This record gives sequence, C-alpha cells and structure tokens, in this order.
Amino acid sequence: MARARLPANAERDVLLCTDLHADNVLAAEREPWLVIDPKPYVGDRTYDAIQHMLNCDARLHVDPHALVRRMADLLGLDPERLRLWLFARCVQESREWPTLAGVAEQMAPA
Repeated sequence: MARARLPANAERDVLLCTDLHADNVLAAEREPWLVIDPKPYVGDRTYDAIQHMLNCDARLHVDPHALVRRMADLLGLDPERLRLWLFARCVQESREWPTLAGVAEQMAPA
C-alpha cells in the first residue's frame, strides 16, 4: 500500500509540523507569520502539505487534482508523490470523514 511505501522511499527525512493549517498560522511582529501548535515528526517533506489540503474542504472536493497541482507548484513538491500521500491520508481518514472516500477514489493509483 502507498502509506507503507511512501515513507520508505522519501528523498530524505526532515522535521515536519504535521498540523499546519490556517488556524495555526498567526500574524506576528518579528516575522510576518508565526506557526503555532506543531506536532513535530521526522519524515517525508511532501507529507506536511496534506493536513492543509484536508482543511481546504471546498477545493479538495471540487477538484482534488487541481489542488494537488497547485500545492505541489507552490511548495516545489513532486505532484505525483503529493497525490499518493493525499490518497493514503484520505483512505486512512475516510472512516472519520466519510466524504474523503470520494476524494480517495479520485486520487487512487491507476
């Protein structure tokens, strides 16, 4: 399964935030933005974009392929790898969020 293979073939491991979404980014004084409430892990940098994508509910459900392309472009990530991570997380989370099953079907490997 993609969820098991993806971490094993990451280009390199980095420190991840894993809970990066709009509610955890604040305007700040020393820097323009401050990220709060990190859940640090070490892993594939592509994985870190997924939580934000899952919180882009409208864009995720209307056109998940466009969201993958946009996020990959903005973050300098491999769009195929990002698609596979999104697929894996949608499968994993679909019991809690049943609407993610439809996104998983669209993101599924051919």
